[in-house]
Amino acid sequence: MMDMQEWRAAWDRAQDATDTLRTALSDMGAGETQGMHLRPMVNRRGAAWVDVGQLPADLAAKLADVIRVGSLDNIGPS
Repeated sequence: MMDMQEWRAAWDRAQDATDTLRTALSDMGAGETQGMHLRPMVNRRGAAWVDVGQLPADLAAKLADVIRVGSLDNIGPS
């Protein structure tokens, strides 16, 4: 079982990742409500996770394109 310090460290990593993903989605043109489903999580073993929740299909497709090419700059205007 993890102690509170381990849990907090994992939570901080999850929160940082959530914030980073929310910023990236915003940079892609996502509205605030489209990124509000993102949630930081820590599982029972202490691993940091980001629950993505629901994304609109067009945003999910654009995100997949960015992941494939490695940069928002390479996919052209939205």
